[in-house]
Amino acid sequence: MKYVYTPEEAISIARTLFDFLTKLKLNVKVDQPLNDQAPCSTTLIAKKGELNILIEAQYQVTCDEDMKDLALWLQNQRFYAELFLATHIDTNFSGTFLKKLDQTGIGLLIIDKDGTVKIEREPKNPALIVCPDPTLKYGKYKSSVSECLKKFNQPNSFLAPENPRKDALRDMCELVEELTEKVILAVVKKGFIKRDENDVPNMRWSDQINILAAQDVYIQNQTAFVSEELKTDLHSFRNGRNLIDH
Repeated sequence: MKYVYTPEEAISIARTLFDFLTKLKLNVKVDQPLNDQAPCSTTLIAKKGELNILIEAQYQVTCDEDMKDLALWLQNQRFYAELFLATHIDTNFSGTFLKKLDQTGIGLLIIDKDGTVKIEREPKNPALIVCPDPTLKYGKYKSSVSECLKKFNQPNSFLAPENPRKDALRDMCELVEELTEKVILAVVKKGFIKRDENDVPNMRWSDQINILAAQDVYIQNQTAFVSEELKTDLHSFRNGRNLIDH
């Protein structure tokens, strides 16, 4: 395998990583950009399903401007991708350097003397970062929502043994389901809907959503509390919960 742009001193690192990735049965390309618009190439690009894994091999590891620009470009494009720097185990790096990696979302791979590859810093995958509208208010549920978002956005690379996003999504779906029931109970108690409040806990979540959005069940010309757009969003959470459970 010919390396055109990778410095001579980093080629042994690149070769170790190439062998490691091919043993994982990943398709690997050498010294290429992700596409024609990418600001720079990386030593290796591996594919795992739809995931792009970009790795820059360095003997003396630095988070230079090219890598910062590439990380920013990936974020702006919301690419389903992970960007790593990779170096050998004897490399020294400072706390300031690690802080830069965390700020830019770049991961760090360490190659041990026996060829073992380990993750020193997890990268951020731009396509999997959830950023809600900052103007949204969550009231007393702010901490619960924040915890779900924190768990979902937690860096979790292709080498990680577990994925916390599934648990985070389940937690969020369960929270939305709980609040849907509280809303319909409040609406029934206020007398806006012709329903017995004792029936509400036995309703399926889908029925609760549909009733809240059905204008014809409201009395006294009361506008439905759930719009068609919100109804669709709530059913998306319900479908997500069903996918996780099955």
